[in-house]
Amino acid sequence: MTPKELPAITDLGLTESQVAWLAGLFEGEASFSLDKRSKKRYKTSTSPASASISIQLTDADVLERAARFLNKKYTCLKRRTSKNKTVYKLYIGDRATLRYLLPRLYPFLGERRQKQVQLCLNALAEWEMWYLSGGRSAMAKIGPSSKKKV
Repeated sequence: MTPKELPAITDLGLTESQVAWLAGLFEGEASFSLDKRSKKRYKTSTSPASASISIQLTDADVLERAARFLNKKYTCLKRRTSKNKTVYKLYIGDRATLRYLLPRLYPFLGERRQKQVQLCLNALAEWEMWYLSGGRSAMAKIGPSSKKKV
């Protein structure tokens, strides 16, 4: 059996000024969160919480720039603001990008956001340990018995 290796971190090659710009945008507008639904949805789940970043803006050009830096696509939401402006959303949930981005953003953020990012970093570290210890393979073997709760 070969030892498990983590998937490669996505190197976005961001400059310090690009990271600082993203940090300023995320400081004011983004949501750093953990998705713990797997344990609630399935009878048997050992999967740790998933970290993510979400940001919604009415300025398409600003969101497009952030999406370009992060090599992501953004979406146009159906809902509109009270002033009838279009709302755009950028979601970053893949661990490879988060493992690259979060440690770089951290020093540029304020105390409250640093605490949120630290929770996300902790969740990523927990996922890494779970993955390396065969958690993903174990879940795959369970297969049909982990079906949705009724």
